[in-house]
Amino acid sequence: MAKNVLNMVLWHPDMEVNRTIISYIHRGARGNIKTVMGSQIDRIGNGFLILNDETQIPFHRIVKVEYDDKILWKKSP
Repeated sequence: MAKNVLNMVLWHPDMEVNRTIISYIHRGARGNIKTVMGSQIDRIGNGFLILNDETQIPFHRIVKVEYDDKILWKKSP
C-alpha cells in the first residue's frame, strides 16, 4: 500500500524523502497524472497524503512511488 511505503521513506534512517517522486491521478493534468517531489510532503493523514501547501492527495489516487529512479510501489491495474 502507498501509505506504508511513504511512511517507510519518511521514517527510515537511511532514506531521504527529497529523493522520492509520487505520481497520482489528477484529472485535467496531462495524461491525468501529476507528480510531486517527496520534499513537498508535510505529513501523512489517515486517508490522505498532505503537502506543504495543504493539498490533500487521497491514497487511492497514488499510482506510483519512486526513490532514486527505482519503483518502490506501483498500483496494480
